[in-house]
Amino acid sequence: MNPKAYWAALVRAWPLVSNETQRLTIKQQAFLFETLADLINNGFSLQAAMRFVVDVQGRQFKLLAPVITSLANGASLAAALQDYVAIDLYYQLLIAEEHGELTTTLIQAGQLMRTKATQQQQIRRLLQYPMVLLVLLVGTLVMVKTAILPNFDQALTAPAQSMSWQLILGSLATIIGLGGLLVGGQLKRLPVRERYQYLVRWPIVGALIRTYCGYYLALNAGMLLSGGLGLRAICEVSRHFHVQSLIQQQGVAVEQALMNGQALPEIIRDDRLLPNELAVLVGKQSPTSQLSKELIYFATLQYDRLVRDLNRLISWIQPLMFMIIAIVIVGTYLSILLPMYHSMGELVK
Repeated sequence: MNPKAYWAALVRAWPLVSNETQRLTIKQQAFLFETLADLINNGFSLQAAMRFVVDVQGRQFKLLAPVITSLANGASLAAALQDYVAIDLYYQLLIAEEHGELTTTLIQAGQLMRTKATQQQQIRRLLQYPMVLLVLLVGTLVMVKTAILPNFDQALTAPAQSMSWQLILGSLATIIGLGGLLVGGQLKRLPVRERYQYLVRWPIVGALIRTYCGYYLALNAGMLLSGGLGLRAICEVSRHFHVQSLIQQQGVAVEQALMNGQALPEIIRDDRLLPNELAVLVGKQSPTSQLSKELIYFATLQYDRLVRDLNRLISWIQPLMFMIIAIVIVGTYLSILLPMYHSMGELVK
C-alpha cells in the first residue's frame, strides 16, 4: 500500500468522537506527556508507562484507566487518548506515532502544555493584586454613594453632568460586555480555520495565532514528509482527517488552490495563517528528506517564538490593569466631589 492510501485508510479507521467533559486539564496533560516521554526513554513500554502514571498519581488520573485497556488491545496512544485531548493534539500524536517520533512529540507537547499552565498561573498572580485594588475602589465608591453623600441636604440634587458621567461609563461598560459576548459566541460557531483567519487580523492576538499555526502545520507537514508523502499527497490525505481539525481544513484549502493553478509558495504567501518563511522553504524545491528536516526545525523556532511573544504579552497585563484602576480612581473622585461641590455652592447662595 502506498503512503497516501495507507494514511487514508488509517485515518478512516480511527473516527474521532471527542467527549470534552473527560478532557484532561492543561496541567494534567503537561505532567502526562512529560512523564510518558521520560519513562519511555528509560525503557518502559507505552502500556507500562501509562499504568505507572495511573497507579502512582491515584485519583487525579483514574479516568485514564480505559486508556490502559485500549493500549493492551493494540490501540495506538493517539487513539487511546482521543477523548482526553484536543483534536489538533490528537492528530499531532497520531502523525508522530506513525513516523517513530512519539517520544520527541511527547516532550514537545509536554513542554507546550507546561508553558501554558505556567503562563495561566502567572496571569492569575499578576491579576490578583490589581483586582483586589479594583474591588476595594468599587466598594469605597458604593459606600460613599450610599452612606456619605445622602447626608448632605443637597446631594440628591446633583447636577445632570455628574449623573451623565455615570450613565456614560455604565453604558460603555454594558456595550463592551455585550459586544464581547456576541463576538465570542460568533467565533465559537465558526470553523477553526475561519476563526483563526478572523483573529489573525487583530492587533497583538493576530501575531500569536500566525506563529502558532506556523508551528503546528510545519511540524506535522515535516513529519508526514519524512514518512514518504509529498506536499500534494499531504493535502489529499488531510481531507480524510476529522472536519473540525485545523490540519484538515487547511489541507482542503491548499488543495483547492492547487487545483485552481496556484503555485504552493504563492498559496502560502496569500494565506494569513502561514508565515512567509514557509514559502521560502518550499520554494527552494529541496529534496523531500531535507525539506522535512527544515520544516521540523522551523517548527521548533516558531515554538520558541510563540513562548517568547506570550511572555512579553503577559508582562503588559499588570500595567494595563493599573491604568484601568487609575481611570476608576478619577471616575470615583468625579462622582464624589462634583455633587459635593454643587451642594456647597447651593449652600453659599
